[in-house]
Amino acid sequence: MRKEWIITLFLIVNKIFFNTFKLSKKTNNIVFLCDFGDNAEYVTKELGRRGYRDVVVLKTGKCKTSFKDAGVREIVSFKPTKPVDYLRGLKRLATARTVLIDNYAALLSVCHFNDEVEVIQLWHAAGAVKKFGMVDPSLTYRTPKAINRISKVYEEMDKIVVGSPFMAQIFARAFQKESNAFLHTGIPRTDFFFDEKAMSETTDKVYATYPELRGKKVVLYAPTFRDNELTQQQIPLDFVKIASQLGDDYRLVIKLHPAVAHDLNAFRHPYIINVANKLSVNDLLLVTDYLVSDYSSIPYEFALLGKPQIFYPYDLEQYQMSRGFWDSYDQVVPGPVVDSDDELVHTILHMDFDLPQVEQFAAKWNCYSDGHTARKLVDYLLNEE
Repeated sequence: MRKEWIITLFLIVNKIFFNTFKLSKKTNNIVFLCDFGDNAEYVTKELGRRGYRDVVVLKTGKCKTSFKDAGVREIVSFKPTKPVDYLRGLKRLATARTVLIDNYAALLSVCHFNDEVEVIQLWHAAGAVKKFGMVDPSLTYRTPKAINRISKVYEEMDKIVVGSPFMAQIFARAFQKESNAFLHTGIPRTDFFFDEKAMSETTDKVYATYPELRGKKVVLYAPTFRDNELTQQQIPLDFVKIASQLGDDYRLVIKLHPAVAHDLNAFRHPYIINVANKLSVNDLLLVTDYLVSDYSSIPYEFALLGKPQIFYPYDLEQYQMSRGFWDSYDQVVPGPVVDSDDELVHTILHMDFDLPQVEQFAAKWNCYSDGHTARKLVDYLLNEE
């Protein structure tokens, strides 16, 4: 209850300032509100290449993307702990021509833009295993006031960028949107996987950072973020045992969700590499031979590389009850599902994979992502379609 009061008070204050700033002169600014930033970075760079300079990026405390080479006019630290910067960012939102966001933004529940302002959801995933939005099972435990607030956030979104008709169907249910709400441009950050020069340079960067990966078969473990695990993610896998059984030909790379703080030194072993947040997951995918995940959206993009994937949902029943899936779990994922460390090792060593299944998965979920997604989205933003 106390948390709800704090949220309500915070949003009331934001509403007062936002409505005041709305009285100011409108600008030609395209404003990005970023929790993640990777999709936004590709779009801002394309805007810069087109010579469009009225671009503002509001970085929340979660956003790790620098935007240093994106050619944006202004980068604002959009954190309530920096009130001067925060209010400046709020004014940029209130006077924007177009607003793009990449996550759920509670602020939108009280920011009612003028009709000529378009709010576009970039989102942060190319696909989805778990339910979210208005069909998230956890809403059962939220107050009516909180559910109403969440619904208002989704109502404020005018368009949603998607990489496939299947993701459009999911968003239609999650955000309660009609078919005309979707931009079928593809996911901007997937342009990376069609850029041979960028991939080559990034591969060299990864090997320069972790030279011990050269000549080894790389197994990347990248699990999804669990609710209520901000301080430490409880992972029951025995990483030392797994790395030892795979042997010296392999390197086990652990990449936890950026939102999770974890003592990675607990996994000390010569065959284990803890990358923390030094490199983006897309960078690591280029040197990855086998991806091990659970409910993450990473497999949707990794599928573009046509490499093996293994799924280790160690808390499947619990997660099914708390979050729910869009379809039967084993029917959604493009690879073998294992339930023990030994089975994981056996699957890797015996190459129990169906790569055509991965290719079909990539074609299904990335059909709009063709290496020109940022260009197509900017065509839309600049009315140059």
